[in-house]
Order: sequence, then structure tokens, then C-alpha cells
Amino acid sequence: MKYIKYFLVSGFIILFFNTCEKDESVKPDEKESTVYDVTYTDNTVFIDSLSAQSLVRIDTADYIYYFEGDDPKITNLKEDDILLIYGVALRRVTNVVRNGNETRIETAYATLNEAIRDGEISWNKEIHFKDGVIPVVQMKGTNIGYKSIDGDSIEFEFKYGDYSYRIKFVFSDEKADVEFEVKKDLVKPITAKFLAKGSIEKFYSGTELKYEDSRLTKFGQKNVNIKGDLTLNLTVAGSGRDDIAFELPVVLLKFPVTGLAIPATINLKVMFVMNCYVPVDGSSQVEVKFTYNSTTGIKYNGTNVSVDASMGDQSMEKSIAQTGASSAIGANFGLAFPRLEIDILGEAIVPWIHTAFLIGGDYTFTPPCQQAKCQFIGACGVNFSFLGFGYKANHTFWQEEKVLLKAGECPED
Repeated sequence: MKYIKYFLVSGFIILFFNTCEKDESVKPDEKESTVYDVTYTDNTVFIDSLSAQSLVRIDTADYIYYFEGDDPKITNLKEDDILLIYGVALRRVTNVVRNGNETRIETAYATLNEAIRDGEISWNKEIHFKDGVIPVVQMKGTNIGYKSIDGDSIEFEFKYGDYSYRIKFVFSDEKADVEFEVKKDLVKPITAKFLAKGSIEKFYSGTELKYEDSRLTKFGQKNVNIKGDLTLNLTVAGSGRDDIAFELPVVLLKFPVTGLAIPATINLKVMFVMNCYVPVDGSSQVEVKFTYNSTTGIKYNGTNVSVDASMGDQSMEKSIAQTGASSAIGANFGLAFPRLEIDILGEAIVPWIHTAFLIGGDYTFTPPCQQAKCQFIGACGVNFSFLGFGYKANHTFWQEEKVLLKAGECPED
């Protein structure tokens, strides 16, 4: 019965990682700011916003850039120059071809430290839910159209694989009300249904980078006062031997950072994880309300990478916890929200940083044991390769578990 024994582990392993620290000294910085103060390397050619107007087209498959005109910054480019086009791209030049009034620039991958010798790049962005929000449901680069958009309400409804999804936002100045619904038809009319409903208040997301002699000496990414509530509910009825194990990250909202020569974007995402085994006469229903006020973050001081986070005030309150069958059963549902992605020039330096909420129930017969549990988790994944520092890792900020129900001859954890 290993499948049941590893409750809230199998199917959720992506949310669990091996570094767990806390920093309770986090102080919120509730103001917007942008800093771009850098000195470029000698072989960097910076195409400012005025010169960038001569960029007429881009071959996005092969990273080839076509310019018109006689701008010497462009016509004098040579192999191994680092080409930094304002708001567009950072690439290494591999070939320059002049054809009449057009200059064709062929390029290869380059890292940020190849362009920047010294300086600081930073921003602190208010993640709010009114003006300047770009709503989109995007999965693996494919956009999903709206079901409806009406004033401050946006709703998406779509099918992906065997699952039907409904995502709804109702925006206001201070918060967004959210609804997530995931359903899978099993043996009709029986379904597995996973629901999450609550709200999230506006918060601040800040990122800073510092370079000295083309070496990254400081990095920080922090999201302060992430505050909200979320009620998770799973309802699964018997379907014979039907295993559900699925995860899906979805981009919901994009927040461009303005005022930088290099484009940066904060993507707000959600990730769903479901994992169930329900016999034909089995059923499980678990509902928990989570409330939280947390800070997530990671930092690098030139020597060490450490977390910069605080779980803050949180609660997990049970509404329903019942699972039963004539044989073993297990049902789990997880939701990571808000799940943020920090991109610079299309490169994800923080592919994900999130708070996550997990619920589940199981029932076993050897020995007879009925359980229900929930967890509140803060975690992130970072990849500093584009920044010129070969570090890629996952970190757990906190992992808080609560037993909702434990009846029978349950083994000790």
C-alpha cells in the first residue's frame, strides 16, 4: 500500500525541496522604484531606443535581426560584439551581412554579464489587479481565449487533456477574488472535482542585481505581504481503478517592468496538482480554508545563496474531512498560487517562487486507518545562468502540516 502511505508526497514531489530556512527580519518596502545604472563592457554595442527604430524585422527562429539605414553603430558591428538592443534582445554577433540599405545581423546566445561590467539593475513593482494588467491564460506558449470579460471580471474556460478548467478573476483596487475549478469525467455521471476559491490582496515584488567586473556580486528577489485566503475542496467518487496524477502550470497575468533598457516581466501563474486512486465504491471529500500573510524571497551575497522569507501569520481550518471505501483509497489536491516567474529578456532567472496549498484524504485496511491532512508550503526555483553565475537550485522556505483527521490504527508518522 505504498501509494496510500506516502500521503501528500506522491504527485506533489515537485513542491518539496531540500533547503529549509527562515529569515524573520524581512521588512516590506511598499513603494515602486526602478534603477538602471550600468557600465557596459568594451565589446558591447548598445542600440538605444532611437536607433532601435531602424530594426525592421526579426527572425525569431534563428535570432537574426534586420536593420535599415546607415547607423554606424549597426553597420560597424563585427563578430563577437555583444549586441544589446533597447527593450528587445541581448545577443552575441556571429555574422554581419550588408545588402543595399539593409544590415543582417546573425547572432548567438549571450549572458548578461558579457554586456554589463559594473552597475545595478533593480525594481520594486506593485502587483495589483487594475490598470496595467495583461490578462492571459498561456500554457506551453499557447494562448487560451477568454470565455468572458466584463468590466473588472475575467473568466477563462477550457479543456486540456482529460480535464476541464474554469478560472475566474474579479478585480478591485486592493485585491482580486479568484475561483479555480478543475474537473475530470471518470465514469459518467461520476466526476472528480477540485475547487479553490478565495482572494489575494495586492503586494510588492522586488528584484535587484549588482555587477562588479562582469561578475554577479549581489542578487535578491522578494515578494512582500502576500496576503489572502483560499478554500480548497476535493470531491471524488468511485471510478474503479482510475489513477489521476497531473500537474499544470498556467500563466494568468503579466506585469511588465518599465523604465529599463532590458525588458523584464513578472508572470503571475497558478499550478494545479491532482493525485487520486479511488475504488468503485469509494469516495473522498476534504475541504480546508487557508489564510496567510507571507513573504517569499531568495538572495545571493556574492558567496552564498540563502532564503529571504517569512511564513508570517497563517491558519488551516477544516470544514470537511471524510474518506471511505471497501478497499484502499487516496485523493490529493494541490494548488500553488500566487506562483511568480521573473523574466529578464525572456530568460527565467526565477522560474517559479510561490506559496502552495495541499489537501488530501486516505483510507487503508492494513491496518485500518482513516486520515486527512493539509499543508502550507513556501518554495522557489532559481536559475542564474543567464546572469553569468552557474547556479541552479530549488529551495523550500517553510512546510507547515496539519492533521485534520486520524482515526483507527494509524501508524505514527
